[in-house]
Amino acid sequence: MNWETLASPDYEIKDLRKTIRDSEVHLTWFWSKDIDFVYIYKASSDNVKPISEINEQDLKLYTREEYKANHGYVGRLDAIGRYAYRIFPCKKHEGKLAVFSQENDNNLIFITGSKAKIYFSITYKNKFLQPKKRVRMSIMTEIVLDKDLLVYVKKTGSPPMSIEDGTVFPFIRDFPPGKTELLEKEIGKDEFIRIFFSNGRKSAEIFELIPE
Repeated sequence: MNWETLASPDYEIKDLRKTIRDSEVHLTWFWSKDIDFVYIYKASSDNVKPISEINEQDLKLYTREEYKANHGYVGRLDAIGRYAYRIFPCKKHEGKLAVFSQENDNNLIFITGSKAKIYFSITYKNKFLQPKKRVRMSIMTEIVLDKDLLVYVKKTGSPPMSIEDGTVFPFIRDFPPGKTELLEKEIGKDEFIRIFFSNGRKSAEIFELIPE
């Protein structure tokens, strides 16, 4: 890549904004009259490369004419998780296309794509005249889940309302796509279980946890 230092603040990409409708994202930004093209970089928010490591295969060239025709940039949100978009200004100089390594965050925006759905089921079976009951849990997932993503919480007297509302237990194996039936457990007759994300809001940006 022919990276160059931003020659003037007038070349900056700024006022980057997003609109999300159904499975599409619409990006708009201030496009300086001195800039001929832009390069659009998209990556998972967990795998954003430093500018020095970005190569041409990571970028999409976008022209001013395309921007005008589409009233911005339109892309599909066909991926699960949180993604970063970074817009780099470009200018033709002596027959070559120079890409300016704008390093502030005016040209950076984060967008959450579709959420992966996780369904869980908890059923109880009382034992006649016994102080214990059996509980069975199942997890249905669209993608592989790390075992550390979820925990189950046990509480006496009523179902737990949050991860802090009882005793927390980890899962011991990852969850493959599809439905996983977990081994039955024996708990007290007055105890209840519920499944939660281990890290709360962070996972809730990517996954949707749905009781069946």
